Amino acid sequence: MELGDPATKTVLIVDDDEGVLNLLDILVRRDGFKVDLATTGDRALSRLERKPDAMLLDLMLPGTTTGFEVLKRLREAQRAVPPIIIVTAFAADAEVKKLELDPNVIAILSKPINQERLLASLHKALKTKAPERKKEPPKPQQ
Repeated sequence: MELGDPATKTVLIVDDDEGVLNLLDILVRRDGFKVDLATTGDRALSRLERKPDAMLLDLMLPGTTTGFEVLKRLREAQRAVPPIIIVTAFAADAEVKKLELDPNVIAILSKPINQERLLASLHKALKTKAPERKKEPPKPQQ
């Protein structure tokens, strides 16, 4: 199977923590994807009108439209939904574990983010080729 070019794919990143949002933005762009950002559930729902190819979603968002509510509304809308990677500090929570049954949720990742796992999940979901990374040689011990 031929893997696609990440530059043709857009990832919607949804997180209310500016530090996490900026980190995810940098990581995803560095791997060649286009990025759209949202800091609330309501903004995420409006950004979904742009039809992103995937979404990184924090569950604990401010206001009444949490990440859980975003997922609920997507299920109710009965329309095409992009693959979703949940990014949360509460991955072991029973309510979060139930999300593994959602066919649109392809991964649930814990914060702090494991960069390699995040990017591997994203490339796998979008069937894109990850850029080659230069491995730095180990530094000599003194």
